[in-house]
Amino acid sequence: METIDLNKLTPEQRIQLAKELEDAKKAQKQAMKNQRETYKILVSDTVTDVFKPLVGLSKHVINIKKLVFDSFDAIIEMKEDIYGVKQGQQSHTFTDTKSSISIKIGYRVTDGYDDTFSTGIEKVKNYMARLTDTEGAEKFRKILSALLRTDAKGNLKPSRVMELRQYANEEQDEELNDGVRIIEDSYKPVKSCQFVEVKFKDNNNKWHSLPLSISAFDLEDEPVAETEEKEPNKKYTCTK
Repeated sequence: METIDLNKLTPEQRIQLAKELEDAKKAQKQAMKNQRETYKILVSDTVTDVFKPLVGLSKHVINIKKLVFDSFDAIIEMKEDIYGVKQGQQSHTFTDTKSSISIKIGYRVTDGYDDTFSTGIEKVKNYMARLTDTEGAEKFRKILSALLRTDAKGNLKPSRVMELRQYANEEQDEELNDGVRIIEDSYKPVKSCQFVEVKFKDNNNKWHSLPLSISAFDLEDEPVAETEEKEPNKKYTCTK
């Protein structure tokens, strides 16, 4: 690359050189701007192109999930009639006669309580405040305090309510029992979403879960092989 001695340049040449350098900078900036605009257009076109098959996949998943639940509706009714299954049952598991495919369908349940929940908590706390200051009472007070701890949403785990009921039955205190009863009655679980879980056995009699959430698939995994008799059922999971 030829080196230019600025001292040997005339004023006109220096002005021309400066202009050329400025033009080169502008051209470089314009080229970068063009590349970035091209990138944004490429991203937009790719998002649009990929969105179309994803919409198709979403519709297909919804239709298949509906098919699964509709297919088992009559079976669940028959199960309830024959085996006396309670209507409140949250899930059902079905297996083929060869015990090679297992399908579980049901609802995810989110814990929840109505506005009377806090009243029940206060009654239990009032009972705790009435306990005499003995070593045994202090230990019992700590146990109850631990059982009254709620999660980030202010809900109490049903398992803790069951433990509270056991203690209330043992103590036979009217206020404690009433407080626990209010907590029990305030429990209002909410069905969050429907789920379908599928497991199948391979040729080595080993169980596998069939992933159907798009996030559950690893692009490096081998596709699930089809059996000679039937194609494995699919699994649909709830999103969080």
